[in-house]
This record gives sequence, structure tokens and C-alpha cells, in this order.
Amino acid sequence: MADINFSIVIPLYNKQSAIVATLQSVLAQTYTNYEIIVVDDGSTDGSAEVAEAILQECTVYGVECKGKVIRKANGGVCSARNRGIQEAKYDYVALLDGDDLWDEHYLEEQVKLIQDFPEAKMWGVNYAFVKNGNTQKCYQGLGENYRGYVNNYFSTSHNDLFCSSSVVIKKDAFDIVGYFDENIAYSEDLDMWYRIILHYPVAFYDKVFAFYNQDADNRCAYDLNIHYDLTRYLPYHIDKYQYEFDNNKQFSRYLCTRAAVTLLKEGYYFGISEDQKKADKVVKYLRYEDIHPKYRFIFKTPRFIGKLIYKLVCFKKSIQK
Repeated sequence: MADINFSIVIPLYNKQSAIVATLQSVLAQTYTNYEIIVVDDGSTDGSAEVAEAILQECTVYGVECKGKVIRKANGGVCSARNRGIQEAKYDYVALLDGDDLWDEHYLEEQVKLIQDFPEAKMWGVNYAFVKNGNTQKCYQGLGENYRGYVNNYFSTSHNDLFCSSSVVIKKDAFDIVGYFDENIAYSEDLDMWYRIILHYPVAFYDKVFAFYNQDADNRCAYDLNIHYDLTRYLPYHIDKYQYEFDNNKQFSRYLCTRAAVTLLKEGYYFGISEDQKKADKVVKYLRYEDIHPKYRFIFKTPRFIGKLIYKLVCFKKSIQK
């Protein structure tokens, strides 16, 4: 275990009330070979000062202080994570959002995963949602207490296994897959996971050691089910995956289907004129040969006909339940 050291990257923006508990959950870890890199993304509420004070006084938690706060102009969570990754001095980067929490054995369990599944470049554990003080485990679909490599990720029936506070990534993976895409603000983490999965094995343990805090003050619009700018969401950028679509039909089916569902379920394609124009850009890059034929009928016919087909599909599903 002594050979494994973590660089813990924590992006921070206006989370003054939450960052205390987040850092305490790190300082309480049973495994202590780590550095803490808090990247303050232009906070205006004193978050950076709170984080600095905790790291300066961390000896009260019985661990050596190995943390720092980096301040930068506001550029979004991707730019903050990227800066932290660039500053990391260790081979294993552990991501943690500034309002989420870890179980005290989180790093210890990640060390075991790394040792048991050394071919992977990303290791993740399951997480639980925290809402109104209640905790609910995220059901992943791989089987209770599944632990191992995740094979055929894009063709296996499961939820997204990883969240931005439940993964450790080998730093050299970023040299190949690149950094977080700063053009994406919603589901930017999925974009990163997909790129890693396309290049490397990944491992997963279906036991909760991370906690995703939905009670935080400034969770993103996507988390709060607020209508947001499609151009800042992953489906709008599927054109970046054309090479991968050509060489991986499972991935093409997986992501194009998700993009199509998003356009319809969230109301972009049949919404206001501005949303329709943005949705048309996504439709242009859908691989219809890889997805259900209904999407070809919905998106490749005049809009009023496509809308009718979509309503008929939804009606059929409703009576089949």
C-alpha cells in the first residue's frame, strides 16, 4: 500500500457551507498517503478562505497537513479539475466535488481495487445520493456487491457506474484521452468516463463509499431538472466521437440513443425555435443505422409528422405498462 499515493483534486466554487464537511471526510481517511489540491474557481463567498483555514489546522484531525488551495478566475468545474490534475504530483488522481463526502475507508478500498485490478486506468466505487438528509444507494445493475473489471460497458444493461466523487484515475491516462472538455458544463464527467472506457479497462466495486450531496446550494441545473442550454450538454457535442462511432458500434448505439432520448424527453427537438435549431445540430450526427428505427422516422420526416410519430410511440408505451 505504501507505494500508492493519491492526489485528491477538489474543485470549489461558492460552497462555503459544504466544504468543511467535505475536507473533514478526507482528513478522516484511514489511508493517509495523499495530497489535497483544492482549486478555487473564483468563489465570491469566502469558500477559499474556509478551505485554507481547515488545511492549515488539519493537525487537529491527527494527520500531517499535505494540502493547498489554488485560486483561479472562474472558468467552470472542468477548468478547475484540469488545473488540479496538472498540479498533481502523484500517479493516482482522486476526484472529489466540493460538497460531496467520502466514507472514512474510501481511499483504503480504492487502494485494494488498484492492487486487485492493476490493468485498469480508472477505479470506481458505488455512491449514494444524499437528499433532505436521507441517503439512497444508487442502483447500478451489475449485481449486489459486484467487484471487478467492467467488460462490454456500452452493451451491458446498467446505470452510469461512476460519478465525479467516486473515481480514481491513473494520471497518465489523461495524456492519451485528454483533459475534461471545458465546452461541456452538464454531464462533462460522463464524457471523460466514456473516453477512458474506450481506451482502457476500468474496475468497479458495488459498495457505497462515496456520497453525492444533492442538498448543496449550487448544484448544476441538470441535477435540479432545470431547462438548460443544450450547447453546454454532452449530446450537443457527439460530433467529437465520429471516429469512435466508426470503430465501435456498441458505443455508437449507446451514445446516439442517449442523445436521441435527451432531445425528445427534454423537449428540445419539439420545443421553442431556438432549441430546435440546436437540436438539429445533434440530429445531424446521429448514426441511424446503429439505433432503433423509430428515431429515423421521428427525426428524418417533417417535424409535424415526427412529432405525431413520437406521440404514438409514447402512447403505445403508456398502454403497455
